[in-house]
Amino acid sequence: MQKLIPAIFLFTLCACGGSGDEKSKKYHEGEAPVTPAKPAGTLQVKIDDREKDTSKVTFFWNIDSLKYEKSFNDLPLMQNLTDTSLYKVLWDAPNSVWIGFIKPNRDTRYYHGTQDGRSLRILWVPSPPQRIYQYMEKDMGLGDAINNYEKVTSYKKQLTSGKIIADFIVDLRDATPDNVKVYMEFGGIRRDVDLPTPKGTKPYIMAVADDHCVVGLEMEDGETEDIYQVKVVNGRIGYKQMKTVK
Repeated sequence: MQKLIPAIFLFTLCACGGSGDEKSKKYHEGEAPVTPAKPAGTLQVKIDDREKDTSKVTFFWNIDSLKYEKSFNDLPLMQNLTDTSLYKVLWDAPNSVWIGFIKPNRDTRYYHGTQDGRSLRILWVPSPPQRIYQYMEKDMGLGDAINNYEKVTSYKKQLTSGKIIADFIVDLRDATPDNVKVYMEFGGIRRDVDLPTPKGTKPYIMAVADDHCVVGLEMEDGETEDIYQVKVVNGRIGYKQMKTVK
């Protein structure tokens, strides 16, 4: 099987939540198991402006007489998911809590709450420990709901974006044994990019919002890898490559 390598590209423009499992379930990475702990206090999560490109999330954390409130205003969130699917909460210690959210690109964002003496704080953590994110994503199922979205080979939806009303089209065309063209169109702008299809893989399109599709490969074992995002923003269609196929 050819390996999928993460890549980072900018868009190319053409014009009270879930809780950790209370059972003794563990995830082992070497000698570092993750065992959900009983919280020493309570954590509430409030999300505002869910329909916008970036939402505001506020955490309310109490431990005994300690009270802490922290807001983040720049969190992009996956649309059309319930709270229990959109984010998960893991207490890895009584006074240590991880909160993971699903972003529109199907990536994740994590926040970590800790207690230092009489002080509480919650910070955004760009790179949480592997044992933490693997437990939350594999054992707790953060992001699993996305896999239930329908996989298709052609998508078409009329949109109003900016001042333009037009059909947003994403289509898989001109397939060969080892490649397929990803065709995209909106407002008279048309473009296509290549998607290599290694043996045993099946290309797909998944609409995660009316104006946002992901295009990827389904492996023989059923696992999926998103390769492109295709999105309409303010009347313009753009795409971003999330991984390369080598």
